[in-house]
Amino acid sequence: MIEEFASRLVAGFSPATLILVTLVSIVAALVMRRWSQLSAATLFAFGADCLARYVLELGATDGVPVNFAMELAMTRLDTGAISAMARPFLYLGVIASLFWVKKRYGGK
Repeated sequence: MIEEFASRLVAGFSPATLILVTLVSIVAALVMRRWSQLSAATLFAFGADCLARYVLELGATDGVPVNFAMELAMTRLDTGAISAMARPFLYLGVIASLFWVKKRYGGK
């Protein structure tokens, strides 16, 4: 059961998704000034991720109606439901670790 859960979790993340997670997390960690802004940065990152899925589906082909692109984006989230539920926590962990590195090793 744990192996099936892990395989479904890993299957929900493509290389493009991991690059998007990394880039959005870096931007959110750089924007942060204090630890109290972590939840807002995580919300920003997850919102940008959801919006990016919609925009990529909308721009994938010409002549796609807006509501059909939204349906494709939601279907894509449904197919990787376990990874979609884990994304906010992934963003929280990555942003927190990047912000910690920034605070620890960044110059003043």
